[in-house]
Amino acid sequence: MARIPVTIATVLVGGLILACPAQAADPLSYTISDLRVLYVFDNPETIDWATLYYLNDRYGARIDLLSISRGDRYGERTSEVTDRQIFLHGATLPDTAGFVDSLVSSLIADRYPDIVLLGAPHANPLGDSLVSRLLSPPPDSGRLFHTLKVYERFEPDTAGRRAVVLNARERFNRYRDRIEKEVPLLFPWFRAELALPEEVSRYVLKYSIVAPNTTEPDFVDGIDAYRLPGLLVSLVPEGAIRESFVKKARNYEAFVNLALNSIGRKRATHALAANNELATLNEQCHADSRLRAIPEIMAYLADMTNRMQRAARREIGLQWDGKIIVRDSPEGAKLKFVASLSADGPMEIDLNGVYFEPYWDTLRVLLDSAMRKIQPHQSYVREYLIDIDPDRLEAQQPESLRFSADIAYGQSPFQVVSSIPIWETPNLSVKFQPSFFFVPPLPPLNVDKIVSSMTWKAVITKPPYFYGRVRLQLETPRGLYAGAYQTERSLEKGGSIETVRIPFTVSNLFELGVQQQTLSLFVGDRLVAADTGLVRIASCKIEDTVHIGFLPDSTGLLEDILRMAGADFQPLTDRSLQTADLDVYNIIAIGSGAFRDYPSLRLAKGRLEDYVRHGGSVVVFGQPTDWPRDILPIELTPALERLSGLEILNRLPSATVLSKPYNISDRILFEAMTQKRTTAAAIVSPAENVYVTPTGGSLLSVSRIGTGQIIFCGLPLLEWTSKLNIEAIHLFANLMNY
Repeated sequence: MARIPVTIATVLVGGLILACPAQAADPLSYTISDLRVLYVFDNPETIDWATLYYLNDRYGARIDLLSISRGDRYGERTSEVTDRQIFLHGATLPDTAGFVDSLVSSLIADRYPDIVLLGAPHANPLGDSLVSRLLSPPPDSGRLFHTLKVYERFEPDTAGRRAVVLNARERFNRYRDRIEKEVPLLFPWFRAELALPEEVSRYVLKYSIVAPNTTEPDFVDGIDAYRLPGLLVSLVPEGAIRESFVKKARNYEAFVNLALNSIGRKRATHALAANNELATLNEQCHADSRLRAIPEIMAYLADMTNRMQRAARREIGLQWDGKIIVRDSPEGAKLKFVASLSADGPMEIDLNGVYFEPYWDTLRVLLDSAMRKIQPHQSYVREYLIDIDPDRLEAQQPESLRFSADIAYGQSPFQVVSSIPIWETPNLSVKFQPSFFFVPPLPPLNVDKIVSSMTWKAVITKPPYFYGRVRLQLETPRGLYAGAYQTERSLEKGGSIETVRIPFTVSNLFELGVQQQTLSLFVGDRLVAADTGLVRIASCKIEDTVHIGFLPDSTGLLEDILRMAGADFQPLTDRSLQTADLDVYNIIAIGSGAFRDYPSLRLAKGRLEDYVRHGGSVVVFGQPTDWPRDILPIELTPALERLSGLEILNRLPSATVLSKPYNISDRILFEAMTQKRTTAAAIVSPAENVYVTPTGGSLLSVSRIGTGQIIFCGLPLLEWTSKLNIEAIHLFANLMNY
């Protein structure tokens, strides 16, 4: 497929950027592209979605986002945007050497990415180690795919000789619909208005083995998007076999292009023809001993074949699903296979046979030979009982059971396959609730005497159909001791949530700083879920005479922190805003976004003003842009700003809110904001501004009315507290004691 040159142009009219809206990429375009882009980032809030969606849409490139952090144990987690070739990977690596190689072997074992993008600001030595590993594979590896280019993102005013410069705002607006719908599948907290990029994104070329140019017009310059024919030419000796392989690869490309330029039944027919060409080529390559001995080309062909088959199914409207069910009986375990076929396209689909392919035999077993026609918008479901030796069910083969069906769409036959391991990890999870815990300081003692006892809660979630015994295993840091709790539990069918309360005690051996403890969930000897909670010693003393009424924030963190601090608090209801005696509360705390769940809050302006004038204190945490302006007796208008901790100004270093009962260190408080992030700043008037942004927006202010006050805190204080920032915990106590 010929590569189309790209020119980047910015059109300005009266200072405005004119952006042409773009439709989502045609899913078929992903089947003809084998480009892979690895985007390494530290902070998810700084991800350059505009550039990534440009590469995904324009070239059909697969996008792998990767975040690497330090941890006590090696771990990986992956999520994806289905059918869009966008994957999110999170990796935790211990300090021990060699785990970067483990990550490379696990994450990108089949092939290296073509392009690596380093998000800015990039200051992660683990990411640098990964990139170095990708650029220097072992000399005897014989890899077919190599990392061709590495780019690093810089601020727009950074000088660079060879760089790709993109109009970030225009591309963000072009793909905004996709970004708003798809990114929350990876990051549920994502909001598009908080991710609006700078005007220009600049990526400086750090490494390249592609022939150099004086300019760098685009990331993909000099890279072919479809390399299958060229690979076959280089791997297969000249002759009839190579000509046949290359011809099928070109036919596959031609049929995909025909499908992309067709609609309706013709599009479906061309897509199916492309699938048949590629499936035949895949089989013939597997039969070739020379190619079969190259794992990388086999994995490459398998990936393309799977992508094309999914696309072909989607185009003809075929939905195929196979489910294995194992049931106990007096004769032992019995196996049942449930086949489901739906025709959602413009034509009927012929089902010509269902087969069982046991891994211990070369012959497949015919389960159903009856020919059936599935009319458009109809479904066919049938169960098949499989007579199998129970010992076979204990196999650990990666594809222990395979079921296939012969399908025909018009005059085009093809096969669908369900490859299912015998033992699938059940959809179980275990989570600490909350995920953090701060412990009051211990009195100084010369002996290791247990002086504090607390309880941490964990929640096991499961599908309603799952039942059976599970085992919990807790790993604690030095000086923290778990009490008696039920390590083996029997989960009943029907329920979805199981609560586990873990008592624990802390001694003088517990070390300062943030410590971790891990709770693992096992089914038999298999680890199926784990969660790591943070714990530290921190003082957060709220006076016993302070009674707090609060409106919960959308994350629930405010309630968790109040409970952990041992405060006297009570959640307010919508009715209590209208009828309750507010004077019983010393403080009324309004969590972020709380107004959306409290319709009466808009009507309570007069009551809140009387409450403040007579000595009450209202603490308002950062609010979204749709915050109503007629709630409080002051002007409070959210004005979100993107900045780092170094840009925050302290106008009143001696302010009471920063000194009683705890003296606040700005350096420690803002250490989590080394990179730019969006903050919930606001314009507050009248107010004594303590922390402000460079443009004058307030991040912490006190507005005095009568004998009381309204405190606004637009800092991500609750989030920092959940990460156990010691000064965030202290500042929270200052707000509640003010």
